[in-house]
Amino acid sequence: MTNIPVQPCVEIRGVHKFYGTYHALEEINLKVSRGEVCVILGPSGSGKSTMLRCVNHLETIDAYRIRVNGEIIGYEERGGKLHCLRSEAIAAQRRNIGMVFQRFNLFPHMTALENVMSGPVHVKGEARKSVASQALALLERVGLADQAHKYPAQLSGGQQQRVAIARAMAMKPALLLFDEPTSALDPELVGEVLEAIKDLAHDGMTMMVVTHEIGFAREVADTVVFMDQGRIVETGDPRQLLENPQNLRTRTFLSKVL
Repeated sequence: MTNIPVQPCVEIRGVHKFYGTYHALEEINLKVSRGEVCVILGPSGSGKSTMLRCVNHLETIDAYRIRVNGEIIGYEERGGKLHCLRSEAIAAQRRNIGMVFQRFNLFPHMTALENVMSGPVHVKGEARKSVASQALALLERVGLADQAHKYPAQLSGGQQQRVAIARAMAMKPALLLFDEPTSALDPELVGEVLEAIKDLAHDGMTMMVVTHEIGFAREVADTVVFMDQGRIVETGDPRQLLENPQNLRTRTFLSKVL
């Protein structure tokens, strides 16, 4: 029987990104399998968040291409050349990719429940009644069913971030991107957000997580990526990379943060 290779959920191949003359991403190659948790580590300015934003086409790339579930993100290929997709087509691609930011980005005039409902109702056109029950179930999943009718200003930072996670999940994405989801939180609130992300990992959600939480990476990641100066320096199993890094730059970084 012929073994058919399994298509990765995310494939980043030969990607470069410039801001003027600044080379923000240089020859990025990375694959993330379905159900995998890929944790990206590295110092500030190393290109971690830029790479994540390129996966969601919040930033355009200068070469070569990014695929999610086999589909080129932001472009279509015709005659061997890439052509930019229309904004409507890009928006349709983003519906399948959830993203959780550092600063929550909740709608302040909506309750927690309304924030979670907003995507399915306003983007996908689903019926409010059915969406409401699903949204409440998602809030219960992140431990916030009793806060459903509170506004963001009435919630702690950790609670707001958990609402943001539920809102991303409401779109039923194939991929979830987390851009330093705990960096804006007080230390005592970090754990509750990481626990919510761990629950998603245990359920087999495909995730790419930019974080400085080494303990989280050790416990939850299937693959750890270390970036520096716009390049992927080292990739490996969490135990191998965190305990016995092969690259000097990786060892220097970990010696300072552990």
